[in-house]
Amino acid sequence: MKSEHVKIGRVERDITRIYQLFDDFVFDIRLDKKNELHLRLLTEEVLRLAKQIVGDNTVDFWFEGDARIAYIFLTATNSIDENKRQELLSVSSSGENSMEQGFFSKLASMFVIEPPAEKKWSLKEYQAELLKKREEDKYSQEAWDDLERSLVANLADDIEVGFDKDIVKMIVTKDFSEALSNVNSRVPAIISKQIIVDSDVIKASNAIGRADSTIEELKLNKKDSFHLNLIFEETLGMLKEMTGEYSAVIWFEKYKNQCCIRLTAKTEMDINKKKNLLDMSFDGTNSLVKGFMGKVRDVIENGALGYNNVMKLQQEYGGGYVQYGTMGMYSSTEGMADTGIMWSLCEYRSSLSDEMENVSVKEAWDELEKSIVAKLAKDVVVGVKGDRVDMTIVYDIEQ
Repeated sequence: MKSEHVKIGRVERDITRIYQLFDDFVFDIRLDKKNELHLRLLTEEVLRLAKQIVGDNTVDFWFEGDARIAYIFLTATNSIDENKRQELLSVSSSGENSMEQGFFSKLASMFVIEPPAEKKWSLKEYQAELLKKREEDKYSQEAWDDLERSLVANLADDIEVGFDKDIVKMIVTKDFSEALSNVNSRVPAIISKQIIVDSDVIKASNAIGRADSTIEELKLNKKDSFHLNLIFEETLGMLKEMTGEYSAVIWFEKYKNQCCIRLTAKTEMDINKKKNLLDMSFDGTNSLVKGFMGKVRDVIENGALGYNNVMKLQQEYGGGYVQYGTMGMYSSTEGMADTGIMWSLCEYRSSLSDEMENVSVKEAWDELEKSIVAKLAKDVVVGVKGDRVDMTIVYDIEQ
C-alpha cells in the first residue's frame, strides 16, 4: 500500500492535509489502535524534523507498507548555497545554532548542513558504531546517551538517509511485529559487550567462550543463560555456513521480561559461489539448505544477492530454490531497492501451517519442530538491505 505524496511547504499550514493522509493510510492498511498510536507519534517526530529542514524548499512526504511493517518517506532537494552551508556548519560546530542538539539535530543536519559523506547513513549502523566506541570514547558515550533519550530513535526500527546528487531521501521504518514491540521501543536495562565475528577467522575464533562471559553480564538465572548460550551457538553455526564474506557484530540486550540477541553484519555475497553450491546438490534445487537455521541463512544470502540475481537462480535451478526464502517474508519484493526484505520466524511458521498438504512443507515443519532456536525463541526477525544484514532473536526470560 502506498499513500499519495504530499508536498510540505510550511508544516503549520499543511498539517491538516498530512494528518488526513495519515488517517487514510492507517484505515486502508487496517492498523490496530496500539500500532496506530506508535505510528502517529513517529509521524509527528518526522514532521518536527520536516519543520526544521524545509526552509525555502518543499519536502515530499508519504507512507508505504501494511499492518505488518510501515515506512515513512521524506525527500528534499539539498540545494542550499555553499557559503550558507559553511556558515551553518560553523555555527553548528560551536553549538550556537537554533536547531535542537543531540540525535535529532544530527538527522536535521544531513538535510540542511552536511549530507552523509558515504551517500548513505542508517540508524542501525550508527548504533552499532557507537556500541563499539562508547567504552573508550567519551564523545561516543555522549552520543549514545542522546540516542537513548531520543523519541524518534526509540520509536523507529530503522532510519536511513541517502544522498544522490542534490536529493536527500529519508526512510523511517516501523515494524509492528509482536516480538519487537517491547525490545525496539524501550531502552534496554543491560547491553552487553560486543562480540566481533569475521568470516575469515570464525572457525578459529573463541566466540562461544566470549559469549559465556558476555551472557553473565545480563545477570540471568542458570536456565535462561543456558538457553541463550544454545541460541548463540546455533547462530554461530549458521554464520560458519554462510557463502559470502562478512563482518558481524553480535551483542545481547536485557529488558524487563525479555532478552534478545542482536546481530548486524556487512556481507559480500558472490552469485558464482552460490551457483557452485547449488550445482553440488543432486536434484538441482537447494537441497543443501537443511534445518531451520539453514533456511535463515538462505534468506540472508538471497536478500544480499538481490532480487534480480535470485530470479536468475530461480530460472536456472527451478522454483524450489526460492520456496523457503519467500515463506516468512513480510515486505514485498516491489520495494526491495528502497526497503530491502524482512523475514520472521512467526510469519514462516504461519506460512508453513497454511500449506501442510505439501510434502516438502511437512518436511520443513518437522525441521522447525526439531530446531532449538525455533523452540526457544519468541521470534527471529531478519532484515536484509543491500550489503547490510540485521537479525534480532527475541527470548522470553523467567521472572
